[in-house]
Amino acid sequence: MSPSRVRLVDLAVLTLLALIARIGAAALVDYAPYTDPAYYSLVAERLATGQGFSVPVIWSFLEVGSRIPSQAVLPVASNGHWMPLTSVIAAAFMAILGPTWRAGQVPMVLLSTLLVPLTYQVGWELWRQRSVALLGGILAIFAGPLLLYYPTIENFAVFGMAGALALYAATRAVTSARPGPWLVVSGLFAGLATLARVDGLLFVVAPAIAWLVLRGWRSPKLWAWGVASALVFAAILAPWLVRNTAVFGSPLPSAGGHTLWITSYNEQFSIGHPVDAAHYVAWGWGNIIGSKVSSWIDILGRTAVLMGGTFFLTFIPGLWIYRRRPELLPFIGYWVVMVVVMGAVFTFHAPRGAFYHSAPAWLPFALPMAAAALAPVASGVGRLWAFLRRPQTHRFLAVVATAGAVVLSLVGSGVIYGQWDRSHHLDVAAAGFFERRAATHDVVMYSDPATLALLSGNPGVAAPFDPFPVVREVIAAYHVRWVVVQLAPGEATDPLNFWPGASAIDSKGDRATFLADKPSFEVPGELRIYQVVAP
Repeated sequence: MSPSRVRLVDLAVLTLLALIARIGAAALVDYAPYTDPAYYSLVAERLATGQGFSVPVIWSFLEVGSRIPSQAVLPVASNGHWMPLTSVIAAAFMAILGPTWRAGQVPMVLLSTLLVPLTYQVGWELWRQRSVALLGGILAIFAGPLLLYYPTIENFAVFGMAGALALYAATRAVTSARPGPWLVVSGLFAGLATLARVDGLLFVVAPAIAWLVLRGWRSPKLWAWGVASALVFAAILAPWLVRNTAVFGSPLPSAGGHTLWITSYNEQFSIGHPVDAAHYVAWGWGNIIGSKVSSWIDILGRTAVLMGGTFFLTFIPGLWIYRRRPELLPFIGYWVVMVVVMGAVFTFHAPRGAFYHSAPAWLPFALPMAAAALAPVASGVGRLWAFLRRPQTHRFLAVVATAGAVVLSLVGSGVIYGQWDRSHHLDVAAAGFFERRAATHDVVMYSDPATLALLSGNPGVAAPFDPFPVVREVIAAYHVRWVVVQLAPGEATDPLNFWPGASAIDSKGDRATFLADKPSFEVPGELRIYQVVAP
């Protein structure tokens, strides 16, 4: 069989295995497992049914300017914080197949499946080794916990495909006889990635590095192509930025204090005190620097999880080993910039999920690089132990490391699924309470109002991360009738301490007198629903 036919067979088999894995993971999760997919799904359903970019919930006051609006009403304009592309793609399939979770999963399954053959292709084109391409493709099927996340209605698959293609086009620009069109394609997909997640802006680094590697300043044609790449990127974003300016008065309405100047993750949800540069500096430089160092350590740990453990030990050296290959510089430059920005700017967001969300875009390059670097890294260490210089040892290490990565992914995904399943059962119990009482039109305060809206139709707001007097203002403004409290496993109370009801005391010593003394509904030790008695 010719080498080209072998590669076609490899691609077909990997794609089929990836599709089976994605369908299997999708079949396990027939519900929105947490806030992000619930919100994307809710927006998609309303788009598919002609209700536009609007939602009957406030998942966070980031959506409405981190304050109580002068006109506190539901529904509100959606996507004041999150970007729209995931919901738009899901809505397109819902419009055809019906406004359901399953319909919205279809494009996520397909796009995340395609990341696997793309990884194989990247491995082959950049290293010309079938073993590197195969290992990269196999690892891409699992990718740590992404195995379970990929087919949810979330931005993993959408951002991953757009970002990976932006990087791929930039690397092709460096090696192509006609680099200009590839620069434009890279800018186009960078724009699409930004429509999926705002940190997609970082992908402009890739075509910019490719242009610099090509010494574009020396060629009038490459100057023109570079400008065209930037214009295409801007053109992709322009309609959404215009919409945001018209609706919210700002192209990126939630950018600023509650994103950049927080001193803890939960502080982004506060509306009771200023969150700005002065507040941040007052926290102290020791705390500021320490938080960023801690974030970078966490990012490296999460990289290790995504790469199956052992391959992390070859990927990091691989960044150095392959630094002199010009076609890899767009990827290496993007990865370094992304890690720096994640820790320095999104200090508290990166450890809580932002870094995982970025991973599907760069893993198609990182996984083959890690596989390719295994032999040179082992041979380098082999200076101390000659056994590690043997090709047979390299093959053995590759097999064992791949098996370990698969096991790590399956075990980690199983743990996450257990957490999702528990939370879902509690969400269903809460929704059932409102349905039995014919109270599905009542406004509910809950940490995950989008999920509840999908299950029961209740409009809702999330509580701000503030003392009880501020919470009381929100309850009064939105005419909240019920407060739902869910405990995390092993916890005695929730972060705001609503669990005890009217006897609850906040960090300032105020009592939750707006809640009833006893819950109207309870799942012992896990969920309580209190009626609001004194807004």
